[in-house]
Amino acid sequence: MAGLAGLGVGGAVGGVTGALIGMGIPEFEAKRYEDRLKKGGILLSVHCDASEEISLAKDVLKRTGGEDISSTGEASVKDSNEARRAARGNA
Repeated sequence: MAGLAGLGVGGAVGGVTGALIGMGIPEFEAKRYEDRLKKGGILLSVHCDASEEISLAKDVLKRTGGEDISSTGEASVKDSNEARRAARGNA
């Protein structure tokens, strides 16, 4: 749902950027990721259920040459979507 919500933002910002914002990625990061994708980069998203899995995923990505590795929690995605709805008056 969050990804689809971002598509509405996409009209004003850009398809990939809007989708990433809808998933809870800050706009400045989303624009940077979209720029890297346009230059042939790869964006990988990994869902983890526990903090140990997050650490393991980050370690694997680092060891295999991953760059710009970060994580976000579902709470921040929920919070950003709620803030966006409130700003539109749909809270």
